[in-house]
Amino acid sequence: MNEALSPGRRRRRARLSPLTVIGELLIVGGIAVFGYIVWQPWHTGLVVTGKQVELTQSTSAEWDAEAANRPPFDGVIPVPEVPPIGEVFGQLHVPAFGTTFANAVGEGTGWWETLNYEDKGIGRYPNSAMPGENGNFALAAHRSGGYITPFKEVMNLRVGDPLFFETSDGWYTYRFRSLEYVWPTEGDVLNSFPRMDGIEPTDQIMTLTTCHPKNWGTDERAIAYTVFESFQPRSDGPPAELIELNPAIAGGNA
Repeated sequence: MNEALSPGRRRRRARLSPLTVIGELLIVGGIAVFGYIVWQPWHTGLVVTGKQVELTQSTSAEWDAEAANRPPFDGVIPVPEVPPIGEVFGQLHVPAFGTTFANAVGEGTGWWETLNYEDKGIGRYPNSAMPGENGNFALAAHRSGGYITPFKEVMNLRVGDPLFFETSDGWYTYRFRSLEYVWPTEGDVLNSFPRMDGIEPTDQIMTLTTCHPKNWGTDERAIAYTVFESFQPRSDGPPAELIELNPAIAGGNA
């Protein structure tokens, strides 16, 4: 039997009320928000982190090849040249953030200079010191929201934990000293010698700055202070302590 209605019996479709349309839009919007909430941690925690590990491995291999043609280390700790805005000049390794954590570091702290790019994510404050210089080598990165959150686990740091900053010259080892929360207006944490006990004019500091609280918070800033301990030239390979904490780096400088 043909169940199609004849033209004379065709029913008119009821008009959708504004409330019905609004309700359906709210449902679709809710599904989209829920999907993003589920997708974002997965993308940041697995996809971006995995991409950074691959990227840093590749960069380390390039730097190893370049170092093979350099003269022997003369004992003077090198200071990298200040790069153009947006250019990657180093890689930060923090085992406390995850055994294989490694992330590229570029020049500048603007969202569309370094912080929002999956191949960067960490930026240096242009007016701060460079590795190997006395003073405050200050870095910034997201902790929540967006796609790139390198400093998400800053609260995992404990006094004495090592942080390793890698450049084409070698490895700068720092030790975590302390953490504090400040208002966004308290820019003195970026001073050459920030408010830390026992700091001397000859000290070298690396400061990590990020938003607080962790989940979608921007009301405050979390500031992690670390103190320079030693430098190891590229010709000697990664520091033994980093290899112990991240054995995978021995084979690929991950």
